[in-house]
Amino acid sequence: MRSTPDDSTTRARIRDAAILLIGRNGFAATSARGVATEAGVSAGLVIHHFGSMRELKNACDDFIITEVARRKTGMGDDDLNAAVQEWYSDLDRYQPWLSYLGRLFTDDSEAGADLFDRFVSLSRTMLDEGVANNQVRPSADEYARALLLVTHSLSTLILQGHIARSLGSGQLSLESLSRMGNAALEIYTEGLYLNSNVLDATRDAAVDAKEVQSEKGQGSGPPS
Repeated sequence: MRSTPDDSTTRARIRDAAILLIGRNGFAATSARGVATEAGVSAGLVIHHFGSMRELKNACDDFIITEVARRKTGMGDDDLNAAVQEWYSDLDRYQPWLSYLGRLFTDDSEAGADLFDRFVSLSRTMLDEGVANNQVRPSADEYARALLLVTHSLSTLILQGHIARSLGSGQLSLESLSRMGNAALEIYTEGLYLNSNVLDATRDAAVDAKEVQSEKGQGSGPPS
C-alpha cells in the first residue's frame, strides 16, 4: 500500500477511515492496522501522522465537533441541531459521521461529555424561550425536562441499528426518522396518559424516598 505525497490529504484520509471504523465498531475494537487498511496506507504512516490511536481518536473527536458546530463562528450552540439535521438529510454521505457521533456519547470521551452538556444547555434555552412565548408548558423541573429531551433525541443516534431493524429497515432512513419524529412530537404535543394518576403516584413516591434519605443523612439535590 502507498500514501499520497500530500500529507494533509493523507492525514484526512486516515482520519476519515478512523471515523468510519470507530463509528462502526467502537474505539476499543479499532486498530491502527485496521485504519491503515481502510485508508490504503501503512500502519506506520498512521502512527507517523497521529502518534497513537488515542491521539487519532482525539483528532476525530475534534473534527466531528467542529463539523457539528461549523455553522457559527466560535462554535456556538444555537446551530448544533441544524447541523445534525443536515446530516440526516443526506444519510448516505454522512452516515459514518452520525455513527461516530453516537459513539461519542457512549465511549469514554471528554469531547462527548462536553457536547452532551452543550446540547442540554441548548435544549434548556429553547424550552425557556418557549415557556416565555406561551408555546411550551412550564415544568416543575425545567433542567430535568431539557435533559430528558436530549437523551430522547440522542437515543436515535446511539440505538440507530435497533431502531432501523424494528422498523423493518437495514439502516436508519429518512422514512424511519420521520416515523420516530412524528411519534415523539405526538407525545410532546398531545400527551400520553389521560389523567395524572401515574404522575401523582411517582411524585409522591419521590417525596417519600427523599424523606427516607434525609433521615439517613444522604440527601443531595440534582442540578436545577
